[in-house]
Amino acid sequence: VARQMGASVVEAATTPSWTYLLGAFAAWITIQPLRALLWKLTLRQPVEFRAIYAASAVGSFLDTIVPGRLGEISKLGILRVTAGTSWPGLPTAGGSLLCKHLLDGIAFALVAAGAAFFLPLPMWGRTALVAVALLAAVGMAASGSVHAAIGHRLPTSIDTFFARATAPRSVLIQGGAVAVATWLVKWAAVFCLLQAVGVPASLGTAMLFLLMTALAGVAPLLPGNAGLYQGAAVGALAAVGQAGANAVAASLLAPAVGSIAAAAAALVAFAWYGRRFAEIPRAALQRV
Repeated sequence: VARQMGASVVEAATTPSWTYLLGAFAAWITIQPLRALLWKLTLRQPVEFRAIYAASAVGSFLDTIVPGRLGEISKLGILRVTAGTSWPGLPTAGGSLLCKHLLDGIAFALVAAGAAFFLPLPMWGRTALVAVALLAAVGMAASGSVHAAIGHRLPTSIDTFFARATAPRSVLIQGGAVAVATWLVKWAAVFCLLQAVGVPASLGTAMLFLLMTALAGVAPLLPGNAGLYQGAAVGALAAVGQAGANAVAASLLAPAVGSIAAAAAALVAFAWYGRRFAEIPRAALQRV
């Protein structure tokens, strides 16, 4: 049975619908500038977009090959190199990056809340979604409260970090809209990928796949969340009656396409900096 399934999985993964697969790749490529735009909004500093894009793209690629979200930490080191004289400082960059992730978590919860009305989400999934939303909202509110209440008593660097971990209402609204758009693009990427490997998935099935794999990514113990991602993906498809070789192929191909798209975005970032490209991976490795 294992040999037959393995052969079928390989066949499904290596003979996809290339039109849908290219659509999934294009959607994943689009995610990178959206992530950079969200960080630029929360950063609120005159830093070139290409510098932020380079840090975000290379860090996102590292997230797929190193464990524990260490790629997120490397983004700060890369931004320090790419921003040059416009480097805003570690407290500002770190606080704004945290604000970006908190907004992303809130946007994820909003998208999931809308989908929960028509998707068979398990109870643990619903509980996790509520927890993600609460933690993100409380984290942002707590940062603003610390800055307002006792910020003047803290060292300047710590106060700056807390101040940048939240943002004015206008920035939160704009950033929230970008974050929601990012999740919708991911939804499109997943839908195209499922169609590419022969899974007759509806938009609802694609959303369930996205939500379950995103929740599994909260604990990235292995590079690219290997293992947990595949388990969540196969479980999500099984919940809507989609099982077998094509479902397993989708669980394997989705992170692979995402990693290739992230690598392509990172190469674009390297190309922008010409002879200085060698400084970027060096800075990333120092942070990792």
